[in-house]
Amino acid sequence: MWRTPMRCWAALLCAAVLLTALPPAAQGMERWPPAPDVEDGDRLLQGGRAEEPYEPAAAAATASESGQADPVKITSPSAVLMEPLSGRVIYQKNAHERRNPASVTKIMTLIIAFDALREGKVSLKDPVTISEEAKRQPGTTIFADVGETFSLEELLLSVAVGSANDAAVAVAEHVAGSVEAFVALMNAKAKELGMNDTHFVNPTGLSAEGHYSTAYDIALMSRYAVLHYPELVKLTAIYGAELNVPWRKNGPKFQLWNNNKLLTWYPGADGLKTGWTQAAGYCLAATAVQNGTRMIAVVMGAESAKQRNIEVARLLDYGFANYTSVEIAPPGKKFGPVRVARGSVAAIEPVPRDAFGVSVPKGSQDRVKWEVRLPKQVAAPIAQGQAVGEIVATLDGQEVGRMALVAPEAVGKANLWQSVVQTMRNVFSFD
Repeated sequence: MWRTPMRCWAALLCAAVLLTALPPAAQGMERWPPAPDVEDGDRLLQGGRAEEPYEPAAAAATASESGQADPVKITSPSAVLMEPLSGRVIYQKNAHERRNPASVTKIMTLIIAFDALREGKVSLKDPVTISEEAKRQPGTTIFADVGETFSLEELLLSVAVGSANDAAVAVAEHVAGSVEAFVALMNAKAKELGMNDTHFVNPTGLSAEGHYSTAYDIALMSRYAVLHYPELVKLTAIYGAELNVPWRKNGPKFQLWNNNKLLTWYPGADGLKTGWTQAAGYCLAATAVQNGTRMIAVVMGAESAKQRNIEVARLLDYGFANYTSVEIAPPGKKFGPVRVARGSVAAIEPVPRDAFGVSVPKGSQDRVKWEVRLPKQVAAPIAQGQAVGEIVATLDGQEVGRMALVAPEAVGKANLWQSVVQTMRNVFSFD
């Protein structure tokens, strides 16, 4: 007789365990930490079977395995491998084909936000209140409600790690006043970076008519982030983080997970961004460093997260196995001086427009040479960033890269007293 009550208690206990294990989606659509294989995109969860565990060994590919004509086996419709120090494209497949970039768009969202931070227009500690427009965003979100307030730093973390669409819209509204004004900044920056086949419609990457980019343009955008905002890349390298939401009934913490699984197993992987929508397929712009050489790999339109990750790893493997980077001029390195005729200063010391280096086949780095080409004198006025010379790098006599040397600050025309002083200096100068 005692077995029947015991069985009832056992059944009740199992039911309780199952209920606590159910995601809150089955309990009223409260937000829960997404499973590691959940992608950002147009809908909350992607249907279909879970991905099989990733095998790092499966990512290896050599020229002999895939044929000399195509040294990397890539089945995704579009891909690029770039060495960012030089900007050299090492591998490309349909690199300029316009495609939906999905949440890889958020790299530009972060760039515009970091531009505003650097210019002092906003602060990481700024309080940002969630608007109705931000709350309405579908896809991956932090389930922000109208009137909730987060710091800008928390929202940037939510964009970079959790790919949160509501956070991306809130960032856009805070930085530029409106989503439309922010998108205008995104497109202006794309034009500045030479992203000639890119047009943004929103800061989230959600599917929209006229919202497109290419693997090459995404590599350019990623290169800019790597060279100019290491703190941005560091943010995208965080695999898991928490938001403090003590006011929520399912608080006090909200878990963020990064969908860039290369961070967990690919040697040296340290950033950028994944993306997925039905229109885009699986996309990834990833970067990694090995032995002092950095590579950027972009894959667009893969059929699965596993395929995307393996093919990005193949691209990175190929780059690291066959090429190395040679740094020639770090950011801010001064050259010259160059005299300024009739200027408010006597001379300037030009600097590289960006960090400058070249990528060359492994084993040839000791044969790289470079020449600094500067005039003895330039005439005022000179604009900040104006090219006044260049560095040219060669390998075995063949040019492998060049970089403009620019004025580090603006120089106006000299006034009368400055002209007299400079004339006297020139008269008594023997060099």
